[in-house]
Amino acid sequence: DENGKPYKSSGGKMVYNEILKREIPAEWEVKKLGEYSFIKKGTLITEKEANANGDIKVVSAGLDFSYYHDISNYPENTITISASGANAGFVNFWRESIFACDCTVVRGENLTETLYIYETLKLFQEYIYQQAKGSAQPHIYPKDIEVLDIILPTQKILENFGEFVNNSNQKILLNQQQIHHLRALRDTLLPMLMNGQIEIE
Repeated sequence: DENGKPYKSSGGKMVYNEILKREIPAEWEVKKLGEYSFIKKGTLITEKEANANGDIKVVSAGLDFSYYHDISNYPENTITISASGANAGFVNFWRESIFACDCTVVRGENLTETLYIYETLKLFQEYIYQQAKGSAQPHIYPKDIEVLDIILPTQKILENFGEFVNNSNQKILLNQQQIHHLRALRDTLLPMLMNGQIEIE
């Protein structure tokens, strides 16, 4: 609830929702994800067309990025859902600008809404996998994502959620940046250490 306690066991009022066929907290509502968020298919770019000298990750049909490009088409804090292949339906979140390719992009109106949508989609992960169509090359389309039912809390609860997760998201981003810096430092120093250019005292 708004005080951080379990809603139902603390006496919170529950109401039956016809769409979900179960009870949800009073004053909460259910919407189609397409009504609550921006959903769009990525822009196709092949590895041959991309500029490998860039540092923008191209997100395609996989568990991670596929290759690099020199421009982005979506800003940081973007949700992607892999569109095809063995990992069709995989939900990911990017804290850096990306080039969305063979995937579906999902974003809320602000960071709090986007993070709420992301956490909800991760709860739906197995169900989303099951929506993939095609035996030889499974696909997930934006229309498959748009029709998902999402439970929306009151604005106050959403704001409380935002205060918690936005700070955590920023800490994760800083950690990722530090890891990237340390890896770059390792890749520079290790060859120099191996060929005797530098020594450890």
